[in-house]
Amino acid sequence: MSAIPTQYPVTMTDGTTDYEVFDASAYVNAVFSLGHQEKTEAAKAAGRRK
Repeated sequence: MSAIPTQYPVTMTDGTTDYEVFDASAYVNAVFSLGHQEKTEAAKAAGRRK
């Protein structure tokens, strides 16, 4: 599990669409409620799968 960022905006992705979150509440909702990832984390995960 990663830490909650302290600097915003953060680019998130649902695997298809990228979007920005502007505060910790939106970040927590995106990660824990929707299951989305930070775009940089998603790119790292995709690289490990190759």
